[in-house]
Amino acid sequence: MKKKQIIYSRMQAARLRKLELADLHRPRSTDADVLVSLTSIPSRFESLDLVVRSVLSQSVAPRRMVLWLNARLQDAVPDSVLALCGGKFEIRWTEQDSCHCKLAPSLGAFGDQVIVTCDDDLMLRRGWLSSLLDSHTRFPSEIIAHIARALTLDADHQVTAYEAWPKQKARGLAGHQLVQMGYGGVLYPPGSLHADATDAALYMRLTPRADDLWFKMMAYLAGTAVRTADRRVGRPREIVGADEVRLKPSNVNEDGNRAQWLALCEHYGVTSADLIQRA
Repeated sequence: MKKKQIIYSRMQAARLRKLELADLHRPRSTDADVLVSLTSIPSRFESLDLVVRSVLSQSVAPRRMVLWLNARLQDAVPDSVLALCGGKFEIRWTEQDSCHCKLAPSLGAFGDQVIVTCDDDLMLRRGWLSSLLDSHTRFPSEIIAHIARALTLDADHQVTAYEAWPKQKARGLAGHQLVQMGYGGVLYPPGSLHADATDAALYMRLTPRADDLWFKMMAYLAGTAVRTADRRVGRPREIVGADEVRLKPSNVNEDGNRAQWLALCEHYGVTSADLIQRA
């Protein structure tokens, strides 16, 4: 992070930690009937309260927020996170232990709910959730993402490396070639994913480090398009020190995302061209 980013990050962290718990949990007429779901890892636990606070203090807040953690971590959760439990926020335990836990367990437990996922190392802008919900109101059957990439093919009609999939900056784009990026937050309507979405054995075999690609394929198989949110909001602020452990280096630098995507395509008998042509 650059010096200026560090300053702004610390300023937002200080503001969030001044918010009273009672105010964060107080029901409001503007609260949305959605579930915000996430998971985390121990190296980010000390700053995780900032993520939760940034969600509960949204201009339109969710009625419920669930943090899924592996059961072996029950004694590792810091008081700063435990103190937030109650009212709108709870911790649930799972035997699973992968990035897919930000969504898969919630699909099983709250299958009839609109579910919005977020990352565990970012403080979200106050209009983050309302932007997703505004687009969901207009396009209730589509998956809404703040950030997406577009599948691309090379001259031989083979999928390019993930890093070559261009980020889509335009608002209100939709299609099956778009891949939602969990980094920015993603809204999943009920029934928008294939039944295999919660098959832990399968996603750990095919995409152990690429939950976005797993859920993208589940969307395609269910016939659900991905759409970028109509309204742009400011980029989430990174939390100082929370980026020490990331999946990106091996997934991108070693082309791990493409390898996992190809494994998905082979298993389900589809090609990247199928998604692009369907768009």
